[in-house]
Amino acid sequence: MMHALRTSLLAAGLTCALSGCVDAWLGHPGQPDQTPTSASWQFSDAARTLVDDTVASLPPIVVDHAAYVRRPTGASTLLDGLQQRIWADAVNVKTEPSRWQAPYIAHLEEQVRHVPHPVQLVALTHTLPTHPASSPWPDAWRLVSSAAEHSDRWVHGLMLLGTGPQADTVWLDLTAIEDHAPALALADSLARAGRTVLLVGCMRGSEDQLMACIRTLRSAPANARLFLLIDGLGNPLTAPGLLNIALQQIDLFGRMRYASAYPYPAINTHVSLDRLVWADLLAADEVAPLREIYAHNPWLFDLVLKRRLKLPGTSLGFTADVFGPLPAAPAPAG
Repeated sequence: MMHALRTSLLAAGLTCALSGCVDAWLGHPGQPDQTPTSASWQFSDAARTLVDDTVASLPPIVVDHAAYVRRPTGASTLLDGLQQRIWADAVNVKTEPSRWQAPYIAHLEEQVRHVPHPVQLVALTHTLPTHPASSPWPDAWRLVSSAAEHSDRWVHGLMLLGTGPQADTVWLDLTAIEDHAPALALADSLARAGRTVLLVGCMRGSEDQLMACIRTLRSAPANARLFLLIDGLGNPLTAPGLLNIALQQIDLFGRMRYASAYPYPAINTHVSLDRLVWADLLAADEVAPLREIYAHNPWLFDLVLKRRLKLPGTSLGFTADVFGPLPAAPAPAG
């Protein structure tokens, strides 16, 4: 795992050197001067038009099905320290790791509040507040924890085989799992049993893992509530291939849903617009306004970018319902 992580960081750095990332390699997208209270008046006409055109085609409420809350970990090695610094810069955390939550929440809340469209945010977090009345989390956000006693459960890593009451809705996270086969078998089993299952991380792994996620969707019954989340953009070196595969599954768009995996898109090494243009997934004239949006609001950038992506050689992109809520669950029989 550590070798793969080190390889990913080196590959991302090489990608930026060769093709140019959204901004400087590390960057500070969380700096206050880059996320003012309202940035729209600072946008160029091209950036403002791109946002307006995107918002006009979205469902009445955009749902981010997984704002992937990560805690900075202790820096025991140089690599750990670099990762922590990148994470902190991306989400405007300038205190010690133990006090990450308040600045993280304030930063993301600011970005989402100033999107010119109603947004429902689902935050995946390891723990929920002990005393909800004093919770720092905004009331409008939906919180999902890995704690089994809560109605929703986020099954993460080795918790795949955890005990406890089954939840009606499960976010099944593949990002920390080397062997995805057992996890996807569990996803299929839970969906067949009538639960809603959302697959997290299929778009941030390998092409083989994404294809396995897609096969799982196709093998499940047509009425199974099994969904693939379009979260993150993968390593810049692999993102074009992953997106090309996902955009070809036109008949499965109804079983895909938007997720930012924030702060994933706020880390510059995870995005290379030039590579997306070279792969014919993105129009070249949209790069400059997208860079401008990113500098002010990485969350909005992620939403606009995913809405603008097109299957190479076509006008086909993720449909509007991918960015909306899940369809209503069928009423129980009888």
